[in-house]
Amino acid sequence: MRNPLIKRLPRELRSDIGKYIALFLFLTLTIGFVSGFLVADNSMKISYDESFEKYSIEHGHFILEDEASADLISDVGAEFDITVYELFCKNKETPEGHNVRFFKPREEIDRLDVMDGRLPEKSGEIIIDRLYAENNGISIGDTFTAGDMDFEVTGVAAFSDYSALFKNNTDMMFDANKFTVASVTEDDFDALSDAGLEYQYAWLNSDDSLTDEEQKEKADNIMAYIAERAKLTDFVCRPDNNAIMFTGNDMGGDAVMIHTLLYIVMVVLSFAFAVTTKSTIEQEAPVIGTLRASGYTKRELLGHYLALPLVVTIAAAIAGNIIGYTGMKFFVADMYYHSYSLPTYKTRWNADAFISTTLVPALIILVINFLMISRALSLTPLQFIRRDLSRKHRKKAVKLPEWKFLTRFRTRVILQNIPAYITLFFGIFFSCVLLMFGMLFSPLLAHFKEDVINSKISEYQYLLKAPVQTSEESAEPYCIGTLENDAEEEITIYGISAGSRYFNKEIEDGKVYVSDGLCEKYRIKGGSSFTLHDKYTSEEYTFDSVGKYDYPASLCVFMSRDMFNETFGYDKDYFNGYFSDSKIGDIDENLIAATITEHDLTIMADQLDDSMGRIFPMFGGFGIIIFILMIYLLAKLIIERNASSISMVKILGYSSKESAKLYNTATAIAVAISLLIAVPLTSLLIKFIYYTMMMDYSGWLTYYCAPWIYPAVFVMGAAGYTIVSFILLSKIKKIPLSQALKNME
Repeated sequence: MRNPLIKRLPRELRSDIGKYIALFLFLTLTIGFVSGFLVADNSMKISYDESFEKYSIEHGHFILEDEASADLISDVGAEFDITVYELFCKNKETPEGHNVRFFKPREEIDRLDVMDGRLPEKSGEIIIDRLYAENNGISIGDTFTAGDMDFEVTGVAAFSDYSALFKNNTDMMFDANKFTVASVTEDDFDALSDAGLEYQYAWLNSDDSLTDEEQKEKADNIMAYIAERAKLTDFVCRPDNNAIMFTGNDMGGDAVMIHTLLYIVMVVLSFAFAVTTKSTIEQEAPVIGTLRASGYTKRELLGHYLALPLVVTIAAAIAGNIIGYTGMKFFVADMYYHSYSLPTYKTRWNADAFISTTLVPALIILVINFLMISRALSLTPLQFIRRDLSRKHRKKAVKLPEWKFLTRFRTRVILQNIPAYITLFFGIFFSCVLLMFGMLFSPLLAHFKEDVINSKISEYQYLLKAPVQTSEESAEPYCIGTLENDAEEEITIYGISAGSRYFNKEIEDGKVYVSDGLCEKYRIKGGSSFTLHDKYTSEEYTFDSVGKYDYPASLCVFMSRDMFNETFGYDKDYFNGYFSDSKIGDIDENLIAATITEHDLTIMADQLDDSMGRIFPMFGGFGIIIFILMIYLLAKLIIERNASSISMVKILGYSSKESAKLYNTATAIAVAISLLIAVPLTSLLIKFIYYTMMMDYSGWLTYYCAPWIYPAVFVMGAAGYTIVSFILLSKIKKIPLSQALKNME
């Protein structure tokens, strides 16, 4: 026999259609975004993983000070069972000051995926990175100038060894706006001047099944072997190559973050479902008692009250997956393509996305609602009929102080609805986390850029291949080198000339200053000692810090030039760079290894703003939506639970607006208290998450929360509640005076 309770479901759905539509739409949008994200992310990741074999991506590369002999290349290959390929490049600048890394055509290693157009076939043609072209409005057929040569753009491509456009492996962030890789014909490559030439060699292992650890161990042996026979200027194995691996690692981290976001949302909404369903049970208590007395079991009633939350969740999951697989995946794919130089991908079926966005949400809803509703239905039929629903039989209500009537009334409303307000607090707390996370990003980057610009040492920093004199009056020689710490993060070492006009502290003999970012990240304090080591020889150096220096642009150590030369075994007068406030024009460009300007110091902030600027506002918008939704659902619940009392208040002469003030003000107080508690807790949580997250990245961005964010969260919360209060006022107006006469004992 068909269960007659099923007939009640459509009626219950219609009677509370506003709540279920709001939940359905929110769940659909959430699941749609997550589904689309996971589908696009998984499809991208598969294409990315396949690209290693498809395009013969290197297992590592090294750069020598001079061109390697044929014997060295042959010996290295035979000793370690690898194939070494010449991969020379030339670094040039465009008239706009952008950096271009030129390569010859590559057919055996690190091949290109031509996304549009074709490879260069004759002199004067060039193919450049797709993302750089997109960011700079460069189209096929345009003229591209770099290195004092003009080229016609014949195509755009994904360079397989530059899925993230890191100019240097030690950079904290890639730069897809002002750095690109390019390929030209061999004749054009030779025609470019040798300024910026790097003798780079890449290798492929014969055994492609080595784990990352085995690859690193093998690479260490290769590095040691080469270092004994030639002068290494750079050495990077594939697992440590940010230009290759950063993209894949980021995809994996994004998937974890999105899964976590979905499950937190589902837990919060599960409690909202459970609390509202429990309220329905309280309203229908006599009916439930009658049904139980008539022979209906607790299991049948439990199934009935679980049905609508499950049906709404599953319907939203199906609709969300349709949205995810149709439109949302393209939105997410576009976000990835706007950040990374990825190869062409095709959509793949993702079973994990289906399980994560359909089965898991339904299971979370089922478990949490089962536990809470089951407990609510565990009373006896007689208790339901009498509306005796409290397990703690309190003979007297909580005695309140001699406050004004309205104050005591609102306090009583709050005390009677504590479970709902606790759920409201967690919803507001989660909303604040999303909201503040979305609002934090842009001001943090702007503040970082301002700090970097204000604390820059000079307008220009020149890195030289060898000491060379200049007649530029503002030029001041300095020394620069790199070491590594125990976390294998490269630390820049500066040797500052005595009486420097650019460095505003006096450096004691044998002492060093440490950049503020290095102090924060690795907890280095004034008066403490720390040890760094040479990446290639493993020789260790211990330094005594006297304090931190305001230089957020990089992780670095400042010492005197005399100490630098003595520590690293150089002549007393040695230097390999210039600080200058004016451009130096009398040094042969072939002797300049690099020129660092203000743009180079702010690359990280510029790129983060460009890559992530789209997604962070989404977190803020998502937070506002869930904030309003939670307040609406729970404030509506409180109105429904007190419908009889509101009706009685109306009978006593209160208008609908005055009645609304009694109950909505109580909720407003709960919202305000929740915000006052949630905002400081959110700030602490985000700061903890931020520091934990930054430890996984090279470099450091000092945490900064703009002062206006805290009041902005309160204002948005107040605005959200104001919107909800107007909606609830209309519900209070619909409560009839006859409601007070119902269910009277």
